[in-house]
Amino acid sequence: MSFASPRFHMVGVAGSGMSGMARLLRGIGSDVSGSDSADGPVLQRLAQDGVVAWAGCQPQRIEGRDGYVIRSAAVPPNDPEVQECVRRGFTALLYAEAVGRLSEGRRTLAIAGTHGKTTTTGLTVAALRGAGMDPSHLIGGEVPELGGNGHGGQGQEFVVEACEFNRSFHNLRPFAAAILNVDHDHFDCYPSTDDLVDAFAGYLARVRPGGTALLEESVPRAVLDNLRSDVRILTVGSGLWADIRAVDVRDDYGRFGFTPMVQGRRLPRVQLSLSGRHNMQNALFALGLALCVDADSAGACAGIGGFAGVRRRFELHSGPRGGIVINDYAHHPAEIRAVLRTARLRFPGRRLLVAFQPHQFQRTRCLLPQFAEVLAEAEQSVVADIYGARESDEMKASVSAHDLVQAVRDRGGRCEAGGAVRQLPALVGELRRADDLVLVLGAGDIDQALEGIVGVV
Repeated sequence: MSFASPRFHMVGVAGSGMSGMARLLRGIGSDVSGSDSADGPVLQRLAQDGVVAWAGCQPQRIEGRDGYVIRSAAVPPNDPEVQECVRRGFTALLYAEAVGRLSEGRRTLAIAGTHGKTTTTGLTVAALRGAGMDPSHLIGGEVPELGGNGHGGQGQEFVVEACEFNRSFHNLRPFAAAILNVDHDHFDCYPSTDDLVDAFAGYLARVRPGGTALLEESVPRAVLDNLRSDVRILTVGSGLWADIRAVDVRDDYGRFGFTPMVQGRRLPRVQLSLSGRHNMQNALFALGLALCVDADSAGACAGIGGFAGVRRRFELHSGPRGGIVINDYAHHPAEIRAVLRTARLRFPGRRLLVAFQPHQFQRTRCLLPQFAEVLAEAEQSVVADIYGARESDEMKASVSAHDLVQAVRDRGGRCEAGGAVRQLPALVGELRRADDLVLVLGAGDIDQALEGIVGVV
């Protein structure tokens, strides 16, 4: 990897990306310490993994010289621990910059797109492991079967989720780069669709000479504007002319089996453990990326079929009264629609009761009609207060959960305001009918209500 020293200190280490990087760096033999604002299970698990971790700002505990100090985007450069590291000769890097350094030193497989990044990254790691390889990885979610959200492998491959937020994926130097889809989501970064497409084009422009770009077949062709002429392009999709596609598709109550076709070659059949048609597309991307680094195709297909999924991605829970709860990170209308459609395939004939917490006021305001349309598809929905992040008071005053509730009702849907997350279990218990399937959706802190909701179904 492209670091001159094995000594690292990480400020904000309990974050999803930072904790994964700490595990990765430990896995390749680095000396890693880190801190976060408060104690919790993430810090405790990191300590078990060999990271010297503590809660609160304690610059006096920092040891060593001439290493690297990595901070999350939420930590300012004048943080006392960062400054102490700089005094000791450490090189200061943002998390995204450090990921870029990691990507330069190995054969990097990067997965970008508005939806499906985390699951596809996990599927790609599973494909490589199924083929007998040991890649390093950074995943933006917890994947128990892969040892968590980060791993330092012995192989030359590095599988990484490439996030478009703040154009952080422009730090990467991929050997192969995937774009699963391009959809408007981060309105604070990309005021227009042209800005968004331009950002994805900048990501592909960083693919290494002789590398590969894998594109979903409907992705705007403008993302190829800055691509090197020696980069191979592969399309992934359901169309007859897609380079990577699925044939002989069978649906077993929302779990899909298919035969992959890669540039006219039939590969071993895959039966997914994951639910949802969208995961068949994710699996095709994972297989294509694995083949870019010459993974054994039979082993890769077996690894993909055995992958059990990421936490909070169509995660099933059983309640004491015989009910079923699906817990999912879906926070964009397209993601919510995919979860609803998958739920109807897995559990045909069941009413859907959706408990949803909108994430960010600006996203809610900009996509209010789309959110209302998809929530109206459920037989009953409950909308909790909006979870705000990085937003001004003016933006917070511009939209509310009640606006979304009314918009759902205007479209003929049954919808109630849920209030604070802690109030959701009682309301779900009141609204739920005996045979309802309950969906808990959102990217904020709605997960804190899961145990209570499961308890009433």
